[in-house]
Amino acid sequence: MMTDGIETTLEQLLDAREQRAVKQKKLIGRFMLPLVSFTVNIPGACKKTPASSSIFREGCSALMKKLDETGSSLVYSESYEPDTGHEAYFVVNTDAQMLKAYTLQLENQHPLGRLFDFDVIERDGNAVSREDLGYTKRKCLLCEQAAHICGRSGRHRTEELIKEIQSIVDAYFRIIP
Repeated sequence: MMTDGIETTLEQLLDAREQRAVKQKKLIGRFMLPLVSFTVNIPGACKKTPASSSIFREGCSALMKKLDETGSSLVYSESYEPDTGHEAYFVVNTDAQMLKAYTLQLENQHPLGRLFDFDVIERDGNAVSREDLGYTKRKCLLCEQAAHICGRSGRHRTEELIKEIQSIVDAYFRIIP
């Protein structure tokens, strides 16, 4: 279930975000190559659950498969599973714009893709956005608004979002052989 995990505080989540930024900067400085920073989009206070662990593993696997299919050279990867949510880093020897296009394909086409959060960071430390490649902002899971608008306004209850995510996860893992 999406709520079977350790609850985290806003302070812990903000600290984790800050630590991710530090990690990203270190990896880019070390390798001087584009970086994919991967987390899972899960609302609420429980970020590390059995379901989010499954989503995370699928996202990592899907990215590795996409890199292999496209002939992109993975230089380095690492992952962590803190209570504030799973996170992985992939340093890839390819063009950052192409890398973002690959991750957008996963986010837009994979059955769990809406729950994947792939950030692509260029060698100069700047993120490549969806808009940079002509895509619109992500839509909310429950309506047609931009997800960030619904998220900031609190338009939907966390329980509604978690129920929808659980439905997506259940449907996906039911069909995997």
